[in-house]
Amino acid sequence: MTDYLLVHGAGQGAWSWGRVWGYLTAPVDHPPRLASRPKVNKVFPMDLPSHGADAGGDTAGVLPEECVQAIVRAVARQDLHDLVLVGHGFSAPLVLKASAQLPVPPRRVVLLAGIVPGGNSNMISVLSPNIRFCFNLSAAITGLLGKELRLPRPLIDRYLCNGVEPKEIVKSVGFYGPLATRTLKTRVQREDLETSSPVTYVVLTEDRMLPPPVQRRMAERIPDVDLVELEACHQAPLYRAREVADLLLSYA
Repeated sequence: MTDYLLVHGAGQGAWSWGRVWGYLTAPVDHPPRLASRPKVNKVFPMDLPSHGADAGGDTAGVLPEECVQAIVRAVARQDLHDLVLVGHGFSAPLVLKASAQLPVPPRRVVLLAGIVPGGNSNMISVLSPNIRFCFNLSAAITGLLGKELRLPRPLIDRYLCNGVEPKEIVKSVGFYGPLATRTLKTRVQREDLETSSPVTYVVLTEDRMLPPPVQRRMAERIPDVDLVELEACHQAPLYRAREVADLLLSYA
């Protein structure tokens, strides 16, 4: 049976996978048949260091290697096997690097609108000039004030959750936490993107934060990548949870 490790996007936590977790773990039959053999074993949504339930530390100063090692440790501690390793947004290079360090490579790596920088660049480099300027300015100001950078509500509404009813956004917006700015600004080496596992890149076709053409260009940086599309905004795990779960189940 297949295990899943779900790694969240920037400013989020394991909470963002809650609905996907529900669809992956719910029995197909109601009531469930005792004799059935489910294809899914464990589903573990994790919090990266200083994110989600692990908040309280210096999120801004978290290093990429800390996140990579947290992923590797989660696989060992949760005793995950026959693994499908899933990354959303900024966790893509972290997931790819962790997959190469696991004693047993994952059976598949799945990236939802994953940020895959090119040319020894950082993750911020893939954003549009306007968003990149706003990020750098906000990071500088919050740094001078001794505060952590959080996603502003207008950005969440217009770029992460575009097309979603405002009342639905309100249910989750309070969970968004500080950004790991040091990780976002760290250059990603080409070798960090190399993995022996097959990789599926999911293009989110309604994504305004990372428009589909940008996602496709990033996906091309991964050798032999399997490209699929999902009609969803950047926050697909929240608002297209069933579709995301069904896609992940196809790899069980």
